[in-house]
Amino acid sequence: MKKNLVLFFKGIILGISFIIPGVSGGTLAVLLGIYEELIEAASNFYKSVSKFKKYCKFLFPLLIGVVFAIGICAKIIKLGLEKAPIITMLIFLGLILGGIPKLFKEVDKPKGKDFLLMLIGVIIVGGMFFLDSGKNISFENMSVLSYGMLFLVGVLASATMVVPGISGSFTLMLIGYYEPILGVVNNLTSFNDFGSNLLILMPFLLGVIIGIVVVAKIIEYALNKYPKATYYVILGFVFSSVISVIYEVCQFDFNWVHLAIGVVLMLIDAIFVYKVFEK
Repeated sequence: MKKNLVLFFKGIILGISFIIPGVSGGTLAVLLGIYEELIEAASNFYKSVSKFKKYCKFLFPLLIGVVFAIGICAKIIKLGLEKAPIITMLIFLGLILGGIPKLFKEVDKPKGKDFLLMLIGVIIVGGMFFLDSGKNISFENMSVLSYGMLFLVGVLASATMVVPGISGSFTLMLIGYYEPILGVVNNLTSFNDFGSNLLILMPFLLGVIIGIVVVAKIIEYALNKYPKATYYVILGFVFSSVISVIYEVCQFDFNWVHLAIGVVLMLIDAIFVYKVFEK
């Protein structure tokens, strides 16, 4: 029971990270100590009845936490991003910063080649900052092609959710789908046009599920075949996650009071997370 409750709360943190642009769910999964188990479960749960039962014990409370966060917290996070975006983003930056020392304890002291692998990770994610969609997406008068596109967007979003350092919500924002999909989620939880909004969300969710399974298989292979190299690239992704959050903070209207409050909360958050992982 205690283990399920812990997984539920970890699922809530993951769910919130899927909503906030710049915050990577994969990074938080690494920091929460569930990343490798999550990849293993997502890669193998469908292979047999026994494996399905085994991995569902891990995935189910986690999934309930994610759904709870997205359904209940979406409005709160949206309000936070509208009223105090700098504070909201810096709180999550503290969560990431506080967990980084733990990551270095998981690997050997980095050498020349390891720094290069981390740099590759930073460059891969950093390249996303040069993308700019400029698109105005609307879910009115949806065609078959529009539903197919939503499926592909779900696959892309799932890939960025699984890979540490890459924010799924930030990726959706870059291609113009973030606000429309967040609007659909908010309408669903408010039971506004429930049937039509559910129909819009279904192909996206199907793409997310299929994408997670496929990407998880690729990452599982890399972790098994090249564990050290993969982990250093992941560290590069995590550092890019810090950069992406700072990038997002810089896009908001500057406010000294909010910045001061945000920095204080970020430091408290980082110290708390560091102490928790230190135990």
